[in-house]
Amino acid sequence: MTMPFGPIRQLGYIVTDIHAAMRQWIEGPGVGPFYYLENNGALAQSGGVQIELIQLRDDSPSFFHTFVGEFGEGLHHVAFWTEHFDACVEAALARGYVEIHHGRSGRGRPDDRFAYFDGGSADGTAIEISERGVDKRALFDAIAHAAEGWDGTGPVRDMAALLSEVTGTGNGTPR
Repeated sequence: MTMPFGPIRQLGYIVTDIHAAMRQWIEGPGVGPFYYLENNGALAQSGGVQIELIQLRDDSPSFFHTFVGEFGEGLHHVAFWTEHFDACVEAALARGYVEIHHGRSGRGRPDDRFAYFDGGSADGTAIEISERGVDKRALFDAIAHAAEGWDGTGPVRDMAALLSEVTGTGNGTPR
């Protein structure tokens, strides 16, 4: 069996209380540190997998709200990171996945694309294909590096500061 998108690189959870969810990941399995951006989300790393926590902050219609309405909080998506975005999107469509959302993250650069697909899973979990452009790569690598040998200090950190450090801007969170 081939893996058309490569390994799973991120698990994205929708949570009702992001601070409680971060605490559960930190105090339970010891995942951290989490990089948190107010009104956006939190990211941490465990081995080769990034954990993303998403708290909905408004009632505007979105595929996130659709998921919560049908399934409640929980695992919303699994993400695959790629430098071959167009080929991965074509592979998803060829497998019968239906695109449900797409856009650009971070500064909206040409290499900041992402797309979510409905793969027909019974629990509503979506597939995300995320282009690993320059800014996203720098951010995600810094988060992974911080998790290596993490000693429990500074369990929740400022993502805006990390974004400024690695990309020169703190204006948005790459997905």
